[in-house]
Amino acid sequence: MRLRPRDIQFVIASILLPLSTGCISAGPEIDRYHAPTSLVADNTVSEWSMDVWQTARAGETNATIEALLDPPNLQAPNLEAPTLEASITSAINRFVSLEEAAVGNRTLEVDRLLLEIEPETLDPSTVDRLSLLADLRAAGLPSETDQRAAQAIETAIDAWVEAAETAEAASQFDEADDAWNAVGSIAIGSDRPLILVEARRRQRRLNSLQRSGPSPSRSDGFGSERPTIDDALRAFNTILEFHVDSPTWKRLCDAGFAQIAEAIPVLLQGSKLTEGEAALADARSTFKLATAGIDARPGDLPSKVRGALKSSLKLIGSDYAITPLRPSVVARLFLDGAIAATDLRTNAYFGPQADQVRRQLEATYVGIGAEVRQTPKGVFLQPISGSPAARAGMRGGDRILAVDGKDVKGKSSDSIVGLVSGPMDTAVRLTLSREGVTDQFDIDVTREEVEREAVLGWRQKGVDVDGRPIWDWLIDPHAAIAFISIREFREDVIGRFRSAFREASDTLGPDRSVAGLILDLRDDPGGLRWVAEDLLDLFVSNGTIFSAEGRRGKVRSHSASSFSTRLEGLPIVVLVNSSSASASEIVAGTLQAVGGAVVVGERTHGKGSVQTVRTLFNNGYAFVTESWFTVPDGRGGRRLIDRYRAGEQWGIEPNLPVGATMTETMAIMSERGRWHSGRGLDAPRPEDLAPTLATTNDRELLLAVALLRARLLPTSLSIE
Repeated sequence: MRLRPRDIQFVIASILLPLSTGCISAGPEIDRYHAPTSLVADNTVSEWSMDVWQTARAGETNATIEALLDPPNLQAPNLEAPTLEASITSAINRFVSLEEAAVGNRTLEVDRLLLEIEPETLDPSTVDRLSLLADLRAAGLPSETDQRAAQAIETAIDAWVEAAETAEAASQFDEADDAWNAVGSIAIGSDRPLILVEARRRQRRLNSLQRSGPSPSRSDGFGSERPTIDDALRAFNTILEFHVDSPTWKRLCDAGFAQIAEAIPVLLQGSKLTEGEAALADARSTFKLATAGIDARPGDLPSKVRGALKSSLKLIGSDYAITPLRPSVVARLFLDGAIAATDLRTNAYFGPQADQVRRQLEATYVGIGAEVRQTPKGVFLQPISGSPAARAGMRGGDRILAVDGKDVKGKSSDSIVGLVSGPMDTAVRLTLSREGVTDQFDIDVTREEVEREAVLGWRQKGVDVDGRPIWDWLIDPHAAIAFISIREFREDVIGRFRSAFREASDTLGPDRSVAGLILDLRDDPGGLRWVAEDLLDLFVSNGTIFSAEGRRGKVRSHSASSFSTRLEGLPIVVLVNSSSASASEIVAGTLQAVGGAVVVGERTHGKGSVQTVRTLFNNGYAFVTESWFTVPDGRGGRRLIDRYRAGEQWGIEPNLPVGATMTETMAIMSERGRWHSGRGLDAPRPEDLAPTLATTNDRELLLAVALLRARLLPTSLSIE
């Protein structure tokens, strides 16, 4: 089971890793792209085709759609003019029809919700409705409806922020956490871009307090995640050594002790509170005396400071004390405080969370093979195609109610993942509910090795001898348009991408080659930096394709190599959404700015930082932000995209915005990633039949097809 980036808590999945793990085959050779010669004598057609493309690149959505709806009449011999024109108008007409219906449905839903919502009413049902309202607003609404939705959301955020701060002041940390969680859950609909950042920062501090007690009020499985003092010091030293901001040991130590001080009144009462406060005061005093006169240089942890810190933390907690201040509690509190003084993406993981990290970092892992989406309506599952979950009969959109009879209501996504995880060849019983099925039901899933598909095609053609999908890479063979989806930038992606492109070209025959590409990066949370660089090298022959600023302003960059370039000038449409992050943002932003591509979809996530993963002697992992990367700005310079550093210009803005709600996104991504192994209950149903452009509800895809057909109109042979 995997976490998905739209959970907001997706620290692990969106890491842009600067790590390489060996040589991977580059895949088959790709022929260099050569722009085909126009087959149309009438210059009007060529001019219209280029004007549509440039209008789309300029971000003029309405003008682009209007032009696509009215292609010029072809006056060319040997061409099937009505068919060529119809191919463009059929795709754009279906897009317009679906888009109008989607916007209309969103508007009706907003009207309904606004009648039910009292924004200042602080209760869970109101938050659920506001979360839906925020999701609808983020997907796109007509102006007047959008303004009404925005007013309700901003009013609610103000009320919840006030409630959170009041609860914190009264040391009601559970209530404060609920309030900040409410702010975070509706922040997607706010016009304040940093409100989500603030909510998650405050939650991070509160979560440290909540999980520190001997029996936390929230059963989230944090107890086995507590590190030893030595583990905490290893992570602390790693952060000092590698963090981009070059923090000093003194600043992080002050933050760590402050976190312990804040937690003591939560953990201890009466005489034990007095003992705890005295122990902390002694420890701080001892540490200050032991480190007096030692320079607090950035990135340096002198051995004397390390020894003093270890002794001081042991003074606060002891295995033999009758208070809850065990060494592991003190270690976790101190480390949480130190980490919080850096940035939100730096973190350390131990116990079950470290196991989840390990699965994220591996191409294969042992589990049931299902993705998790936490929504206001509950936690929903999406089985990975061909996985044990799919073979056991799980379907996309199933809601999980219990694991081995244990109710999961109120549990976090990672808590549920922890319950479902287990050793190879063992079984887990899941209690599910399904839309259209009256009663809840159980399925038994045997945990096995799950392999994730990183490169997917337009639709499945069959299954190979290993039960893996055989993809159709040509979404439009007559116009020679290929479709390749990358779900994560894994080390085998370049080889698989080259193979897909080669197969698409070979399918067209010896006299034709791919003339246009739809590159789908939706729901791609990132991955290996060098893979993104290698992919861009195929399309860009010169200039900087990656640049990141690290410690003390040190810039690390990678330039394109003309030796590797094969597809420069190829017309490309890149599909993105709000879960496209990190490496996928590098690719989308670079192709948009210097590769001549049109980007369609939603504003990307805005994760513009590079983390390295450091193993802490097999006891855990430290994820440390080591640099902030930039993408080309299209004007010869570069820009930050991280939503925490870039101001209002974070992320990659699409040229042609097409929004989707979470429910719509789940359906689209299920269609785009679905394949069937044919084993067990993982067999296609009538509704799972391979999609066509006449049946798909994927609006971004339809717009991309219409746009590329228009771009290729002067050079197309025929389109049926």
